[in-house]
Amino acid sequence: MVRPLVALLALVVAVPVGAQTAHVAEDSAAIARARRLVSGGEGAAGRLVIDSMLARTPVSALWYAEGLYWRAALATNALDAERDYRRVAVEYPLSPRVHDALTRLAQLELARGDRGLARRHLERLLRETPPAAARASAFYWLARIDIEEGKRRSGCELVDSARAIAPAGDVELQNQLDAETRRCRSAPLSDAVLPAAGAATPDAPAGTSRRPASGTVTSAATRAAAHTVQVGAYPQRASADRLRAQLAAKGFPARVVPAGTMWRVRVGRYAVRRDAERMAARLRGAKYPAWIVEAEAGR
Repeated sequence: MVRPLVALLALVVAVPVGAQTAHVAEDSAAIARARRLVSGGEGAAGRLVIDSMLARTPVSALWYAEGLYWRAALATNALDAERDYRRVAVEYPLSPRVHDALTRLAQLELARGDRGLARRHLERLLRETPPAAARASAFYWLARIDIEEGKRRSGCELVDSARAIAPAGDVELQNQLDAETRRCRSAPLSDAVLPAAGAATPDAPAGTSRRPASGTVTSAATRAAAHTVQVGAYPQRASADRLRAQLAAKGFPARVVPAGTMWRVRVGRYAVRRDAERMAARLRGAKYPAWIVEAEAGR
């Protein structure tokens, strides 16, 4: 009697799984059909397909978020799109679409001119440890915000962060990053949020300035020529500190540098770019992303 019972239990378990797989396959085909209809000018028919899919999917199912996402993507107005993107982000935090929804919400806020709210959506996305593609996209949009706010240096470094991890196959993102890279190289970088030479810094009390050791040259030109290797940038200090400690434990002279609402993790300071390139190669050999940037002033 044991074997028939085991077989019956296996059948009971297998049926829902198989039914669920068929249901997902059916809905995926429906989404593809809806997208084709909208692209072909039959928007109402395409949106009706998505509405039908949502009607037969339990709201409690994680897959429901997929329907919400595509209903938002195919919406005829920003308010309807925002409503469904927000539902995905708030009600379905475990959905694979949550990172895309947060990016779209940020884009909608930028279209309204609300950079602050757009930044909050993107920073939430980064806190949730997204895959590389979503992280690169978030860095790109944060770079756009910084550059539009006049923070060219931090914005252009975020562009470098995005380029370091952006998937080669994402042609649209690569083109966007190429455009921002050209903008960054078109004029000298400046960033009002970074401390000027001689200004107080987070590890120097207000009213004091850093003084060079005897015999060292620390002119503004020398500081501007220095190179460093950046390994990451985070919206939370704790995340940056964890990476710094990890690098330090492996013998890399890492530090955390504030820049607006971001915290950069950097390794070393080099007067000669070739030395920075050697350090970047060591870091990449240890499986860390690494790119060479101009060292921050006053450090």
